[in-house]
This record gives sequence, C-alpha cells and structure tokens, in this order.
Amino acid sequence: MFKNILPGLLFSVLWSTGAIAVKFGIPSADALLLASIRFIGTGIVFAPIFLLSKKYRFLPKGSEWKSIIIYGLLNTTLCLGSFFAAQKYASAGISTLFIAVTPLLIALFSTLILKRKLNRYEVIGMLVALVGLSVSSSGAFIKATIQPLGVVLLIIYIAAYALSSVYFSAVKISLSNAVFNVWQVFIGGLLLLPFCPLFNADNIRHIDARLFITLLWMIVVLSFVANQLWLYLVKRDTVSAATWLYLTPVFGYVLGYIILGEGITVYEIAGAILVIIGLAVSKKQLNKAV
Repeated sequence: MFKNILPGLLFSVLWSTGAIAVKFGIPSADALLLASIRFIGTGIVFAPIFLLSKKYRFLPKGSEWKSIIIYGLLNTTLCLGSFFAAQKYASAGISTLFIAVTPLLIALFSTLILKRKLNRYEVIGMLVALVGLSVSSSGAFIKATIQPLGVVLLIIYIAAYALSSVYFSAVKISLSNAVFNVWQVFIGGLLLLPFCPLFNADNIRHIDARLFITLLWMIVVLSFVANQLWLYLVKRDTVSAATWLYLTPVFGYVLGYIILGEGITVYEIAGAILVIIGLAVSKKQLNKAV
C-alpha cells in the first residue's frame, strides 16, 4: 500500500513548490521567461548524462519524434506555459479553482477516449476534493481578479493538462520515461520561448544568486524529478494520477507558510481537510486491492 502511495505523495509535495519557486525568482526575471529557461535548461543539463550513458537509448526513432513533439507541445508549451502566463492576469484564488477542475477533466477525457470507467469511490472522492479546493479559495474570492485573457489561458492550461495526460497514457514508445521527459521538456521550452516577448515577459532584471537558485530547483526538482514521477503515475493509471493534483495546493499553503512566511486562513485549513478526505475516499478501491 505504501509503495502505491509514496510516488503520488512525493509528486504532490515537489509539484507544490513550483509556485513558491516562481514567487522567489520573480524579482530576478519574468515568470514566463523563467519557465522557458527552466525547460530548455533541463534538456541542456540532462542530455549529456543520458547521451553518454550506455544504459539508455538517447536518440528517438521515427514516430517517437512525433510523440515527443505532441506531448511537449501539450504538456510543456501549452499547459505549463499558459499557467505561468496566466498568473499576470488572474489572482491565486482563481488559479487554484482551475487546478481543482483539472483532475475532473482528466477523468472525463480518460472515460471518453480511453474508455476507462470511474468507480463510485473515485467520483465521490474527486467531488469532495473539488469542494475542498473551492473552500480553500473562497477566502481569496473577495479580492479575486481575473481578466478575459486570464480565463482563456487557464482554460488552455486545464485542457492541455488533461489531453497530455491521456495522450501519454495511450502512446506506445520504447524510450525510457527519463529520456522522453528530457526531450519533451526541451522541445516544449523552445516552442514556448517566442511567446515571452508576446506577453511582455522576456525581462531578466538581475543575474544573481536568487536567479540561479530558482532555476536549479526548477530544472532538477520540478522539470526532471517531479515530471518523472508524473509520467510514472500516468502510465500506471491516468485517473488515479490526476487525483494527486488535489494535494498540490494544500502542500503549497503549508510550504508557503514555512518558506515565504505567508499566512494560512481558516478557509485553507478547512479546505485542506476536505481535500485529504476526498483523496482518501478516491483511493479506497485501490487500497482494497492491495
């Protein structure tokens, strides 16, 4: 049972540090540019390691390039790129609510495309977790703001996240997940780079220790380790993987309090409890099978 829970739990913790890393790095560079450098940097840092290793085949063959480009475009350029860009046009509370919808959309696409049936525990659990994140965000709704472009970008974000997850779970590829991830992140980052000036997000204000610490964390922990865990979870079960996304805002509140000194409201505490209950319910069928 613990072996089934640990990868998802670790993914949720690591993925939740993304927003904190962005807040930490924004004084040095624009968020969207940080994202693009992060993705391209992942390829530059890890490519030589896999290229020199005899354990892995590094160069894709034939249709593998197509799979890499499609997934990189969906998961890296459109999904993560849109989310980073949206932070300029939408408040954190609204963004959290869109994050809450993402697992439901992944479950819907999995049902329609992969014919993967949802059991009653998954449905109830996801709905409880959705309510939990809605409660967590409710305290911020009073001052919540979102511009039309923010709505468009966040819709692109959740749609691309869902489609990329379903696509990867179905694609047949003989490359290792690690090599596939390095290629898709690198290509996705290259495709994202031209959008930085389009959103007036191409400024590096300071080349300092803050910038390098941010990029190091984003490249090693987020783009490599966390993405590896996500690909592993998606290959096992797309819907089950999606439910772990509910925990990322919860860990984000806790880590934001510890690292950045941000306050935690009663709404966030109540919402976090509901999210944990919902996640436990959604995993009930899995736990019975272990």
